[in-house]
Formats: sequence, C-alpha cells, structure tokens
Amino acid sequence: MAKKTVRVRKNRVGVGSGLGELEADIMSVVWRLGSASVKDVFEELYPDKRLAYTTIMTVMSRLANKNVLKQDRTGTAYVYTPNVSQEEMANSMINQVIDKVLGGSIAPVLSFLLNKSEIDEGEIKRIKQAIQKKKKELAKK
Repeated sequence: MAKKTVRVRKNRVGVGSGLGELEADIMSVVWRLGSASVKDVFEELYPDKRLAYTTIMTVMSRLANKNVLKQDRTGTAYVYTPNVSQEEMANSMINQVIDKVLGGSIAPVLSFLLNKSEIDEGEIKRIKQAIQKKKKELAKK
C-alpha cells in the first residue's frame, strides 16, 4: 500500500485551514484554562462528548503539529498551551470565508453578524468608530 504523505507546517501558525468541530472544542478548553494536559481536556469534554482519551490525545498532538498548540514535553504528562489566540484563529477563519467563499466581499459577513448577534449600543458605537477610522484611512490613499 502507498505511504501517506502528511504535511506538517513548520515555523508557521496553522490557522489557514480553520478548525474542525472537535479541534474547536479542544481549543476552547485550552484557551479557557491557559494550558492543559490531555487529561484536563478529556475531563472537561467527556461528560458531553463521551470521547476516548486517546482521541483527545491524537487531536491535541495534531494541533501541536499544526502549530496551533505548543507541546511541553518536560513533565510526565505533556502540557499544551495555545500558540494562537482565539482572535487570531477567528480572524484567519473569517478571512478564509471572505476570500474563498465570498470572493473578497465583506458586506455579507457584516450583515450576518449584525443580524445574528445580540448587539448593544456600546458595540454599535465601536463598529461606527471602526468604520469612521477606515473611511479616514481610505481618504488618505
């Protein structure tokens, strides 16, 4: 049987492809805790997901190979810390949707977010400020 080729991203944060559902669940736990062992994540996810310990271990190892998690191998149990923030991950995923799905148009994303989210006056003010800032930047060009 032919050997599988696996691409590992060295020296690059692996946010380009986004996260699968289980990867996102694992990253949510690690982001919330700041650092976590496989056991920590397993104990958080098991009540709802009923996943095997080895499944969590495999996915966390793959996230480390993608440089999404840092893996500290100094102790008896590997400890994982985020190599990317939630904001960096979200920005990358949104950029991918805008570029690859929407052909570069951001209006559908903004419309979706405004309709989907519970937005208060403070957030509307921050959005308006961001739009005004962008208008000023464009006027300088």
